[in-house]
Amino acid sequence: MNKGIKIMKLTSLHFLRALGAIFIVVSHSHGVIRKRFETLGFDAHFWQIEQGYTKVFGAIGVDLFLVLSGFFAFYTTWNRKQVAFDFLKKRLIRIYPIWWVGLICLLVLSIVPGASAQYSGYQVINSFLLNPIYIDGDIKPILEIGWTLHYIVFYYLAITFLIYMKLKSLDILKVLTALFACLSILGVLIDTTVPIVEVVTNSRTLAFALGGWLAFLVIEKPTKWTAWYTSLILLVSSSLILTFVFVPEWRLNAPTILSRSSIACLIILLFVFHPTLRALKFHKIFNLCGDASYSIYLFHMFPLMIASGLWKRGILLPPSFLPPFMTWFILIFLGVLSGVIAYQLFEKPIFTYLRNKFIKKS
Repeated sequence: MNKGIKIMKLTSLHFLRALGAIFIVVSHSHGVIRKRFETLGFDAHFWQIEQGYTKVFGAIGVDLFLVLSGFFAFYTTWNRKQVAFDFLKKRLIRIYPIWWVGLICLLVLSIVPGASAQYSGYQVINSFLLNPIYIDGDIKPILEIGWTLHYIVFYYLAITFLIYMKLKSLDILKVLTALFACLSILGVLIDTTVPIVEVVTNSRTLAFALGGWLAFLVIEKPTKWTAWYTSLILLVSSSLILTFVFVPEWRLNAPTILSRSSIACLIILLFVFHPTLRALKFHKIFNLCGDASYSIYLFHMFPLMIASGLWKRGILLPPSFLPPFMTWFILIFLGVLSGVIAYQLFEKPIFTYLRNKFIKKS
């Protein structure tokens, strides 16, 4: 594989990491305003109920993360000699340490006078381990945004096992796809309340397989891009987005592989193969947000939670002359900023230290 092409394509997808994180902040910021619209005095319909055209931001953002996780796990290791434990170790030191920092921040916030959240030792321990459990009727950790990490950890464990079995990259991808497809079918056929079973039989795992097959296309099946491909992808992705926005039944009940992951997959496909998009030089702000995307994902909720708690008590309400959309923008800015700060203060130095200490240089 040409090294220059690899760097260029990864750069374009780095932008999508930033975009995915920002999309999630956009959706959750709207959710906070929707929760406090009466206190804020925002009487427009847009601020009072969940809108399909705001929900789509969060949906695409989450699935961009999942599909990109599948893509990079294969793209960066394709047909390279792998030691299973080294593969897993590299991924776990990327996921867990900054996750633990986020949990500690949440626990500190929960003991501030006036805070309403209370967590049991059982909930805290399982959240630190990212072991799926039910909390308030949903499978999630105490820092709720971390629910996707249950799937990501399962994905990495599955790949690690297949690497240990000495399979080549394409064989790993085939087995993984078949495994996730069978588990997804099983999830439809059985009715279970065992959290770990619900996670591994959720069709959302197929998003990782989609990302793996995208990596296969980039590496093994390079395609000469034409305007016809662009038109087709724009037509299909636009149709899927409009269906997601305006057809609640589809948005709420369709399998995620069709309603959300397919949109993310088409967006990535466009940025991977389209010559102009692939070669674009993105502003350094997007490069920074791409680096900080995981921290933005984890830490953007803290300013939103604080704002929601203050507004509930009638504190620091936006002035009446400030348009609601400006309040929304400020929340989005604070959410992204908190993630960037967390990246600079915690994620970057912690990961650098652990990588240098525990990861062998190849």
